[in-house]
Amino acid sequence: MLRKLLQWFFVWCIAVAPAFAQQQQDVYLNEFAALEDSLHRMAMSIIEPRDDQERLERNATFEAALREALLLDSTLTNRFDSVRTVSFLFSPDGHFRMVSWYVPLLSGQFKYFGFVQVAPSRRQPGQLVPLTDMTALLTQVSARELGPHEWYGAYYYELIHLRHRRHDYFILLGWKGDNPATRKRVIEPFRINESGPVFGAQVFDSGERKPYRIIFEYSARVSMSLKYHADFVVRRRRTVPMIIFDRLSPTHESLRGNFSQYVPEVNVFDGFRFNDGRWEFVPDVDARVAIDPSLVPLNPPRNQ
Repeated sequence: MLRKLLQWFFVWCIAVAPAFAQQQQDVYLNEFAALEDSLHRMAMSIIEPRDDQERLERNATFEAALREALLLDSTLTNRFDSVRTVSFLFSPDGHFRMVSWYVPLLSGQFKYFGFVQVAPSRRQPGQLVPLTDMTALLTQVSARELGPHEWYGAYYYELIHLRHRRHDYFILLGWKGDNPATRKRVIEPFRINESGPVFGAQVFDSGERKPYRIIFEYSARVSMSLKYHADFVVRRRRTVPMIIFDRLSPTHESLRGNFSQYVPEVNVFDGFRFNDGRWEFVPDVDARVAIDPSLVPLNPPRNQ
């Protein structure tokens, strides 16, 4: 009799367990959806005050709440799509995510905030590393690696991942409202080593300089395009990974060096092509082929 009761109990557990697990999962998803909605409302409220100090105080409250939410989601399961003013970028293998956002100040300046979160593994526990924007104090920004406590703050809108010879290469594309007169775009190499996140690497071939990151500065009155094309068509229909961007020039030669007067040239683009683990500068890119590959001739002249 006891044996039959145990068998019945075992069968009941097998039948009920999936339904219970699904119920628990539904409860979790509903609770997290409510949490995301709360985070979104908090983020949207940051710019309501007409006082910088109050904006930063509201942001501090939001940052603390977001930190707790990220810790709850330590396996990087949730996408946080509802929090629309914050960028959440995920590595393809789910190993880490990059979180970034900014607070516009009434003076026309911007403050940047972020986290790098690494998922736990069999070898290491998870990490949540805050990023500290030190833009105002940094010098020679293009000539050095930077860590999370001396971050060149930016709002990252794309994470590029390429693999070459069993090595992972990550690039972040970012927007940076710098001051009332200028804006910036940033091409930022990124990796995570044993000591934590590292920003910048000498992976660019652009003449004699070997910069750790590429920074474009231009007039706040205009917009600049900086986009990644995973399959940019080159000669003989071969495709390569390419970062394509507007070429910037001053509105008059006498204004060269005054970046508040730099604007994109009309329909003139340059790029960086990924080749053998490096990003090679390519001038005069025909950006039309990113939209319509048929525009590429099968046998282009040798000087193209």
